[in-house]
Amino acid sequence: MSLFTKLLSIPAALGFMTPMAVQAGGEKHKGHHDHHGSQMNMGDSYPSTMFMGKTTFVVGGVDGVTNKDETTLNYDMKLMGMTSFTGKDMLKTAVRIGNFTGGMMNSHPFGMMGDARLDTAFDSSNNLELHKAFYQFPLSDDVQITFGPKLRQDDLLGVWPSSFPSDPILFVLNQAGASDTYSKKMGAGAGITWSKDRVVASALFVSEDANNSDKGFLQDNGRDHVTTQLAWVDDSYTVALAYTNADSANTDGSANANDYTSYGITGTYKFSNEASVIPSSINAGYGWKNPDKVDDSANIEYGNTWTVGAMWNDAFRDGNNLGFALGTAETHRDDSGYDDPLAWESFYEVVINNSVTITPAVFVIERDNEEDVKGALVKTTFKF
Repeated sequence: MSLFTKLLSIPAALGFMTPMAVQAGGEKHKGHHDHHGSQMNMGDSYPSTMFMGKTTFVVGGVDGVTNKDETTLNYDMKLMGMTSFTGKDMLKTAVRIGNFTGGMMNSHPFGMMGDARLDTAFDSSNNLELHKAFYQFPLSDDVQITFGPKLRQDDLLGVWPSSFPSDPILFVLNQAGASDTYSKKMGAGAGITWSKDRVVASALFVSEDANNSDKGFLQDNGRDHVTTQLAWVDDSYTVALAYTNADSANTDGSANANDYTSYGITGTYKFSNEASVIPSSINAGYGWKNPDKVDDSANIEYGNTWTVGAMWNDAFRDGNNLGFALGTAETHRDDSGYDDPLAWESFYEVVINNSVTITPAVFVIERDNEEDVKGALVKTTFKF
């Protein structure tokens, strides 16, 4: 039996076994907020602080990556503290620890530099690290300001245009179809969001070198990412337009893949019918990337990305959710002989109780002129 066949048997078995355990838990999982817009409900006395945590275990493996075909068990843990001083503001601090090995030469397939990067993957070499620190406050009834020395691009956005869970499976399929626009870069940053009725507009920047005294932020020799977003949010659908200008700190004028402008359009739609074969919601997104300077020999070219996804809530049993996504595995190029590699994933989120979910998943990531990466895993999430 091949490794991939063995891996497939793990989620298959759990998919049949765990629905029986749901009856013991009973309650439908309502989600565990890990976003800057979360409502804290911390009482009437301020300042007030609320703590929460999230621990994820991932057991699984891949075929198609040289010398990386073992089945592994990894973890990721986040501890988050949210403090409000007035009842309307929020100071968020998060520390995180994980062992999805990083580095180009010794990268775990599921890690941040891996061939099958997971959205939940994090590596700190088993050391606790400051993951996020930012402050958010209302400037008026319609305007909100967010800034901090350590945050991620989507912490500053007014809308995340997806109905998928906050951390599904593959990172590349959780970038709203516009991977270069919604790059999810981390660093210091600031943003402003204006919302009125159903219109939400955001402008922000994230600087990867803001804490470097030789570079700073919004400087020619710093890596900065500036994003604007305009969204329409309705009860049943959301449409968002976004633009990003990325600067790689390249000062010699040469072509660089990280110097570009990009655009993205993404939408979600929630169906009101209860037919089991029709998804509860669908997502679709498309992105364009325009490099500042083209270099065909280095594959620095105009490109595009797209993703479509669907969610079936209460699939097979109340509280459980089935998800599927398909999209580009990388920014597509218009080259003769280019294979147009795609990626797809399917997962089934089994809710044990309000705090524990088990998610078996399978996925395939195609690669240009290389063997496909096939994988299977089981993700167990504890929220407290």
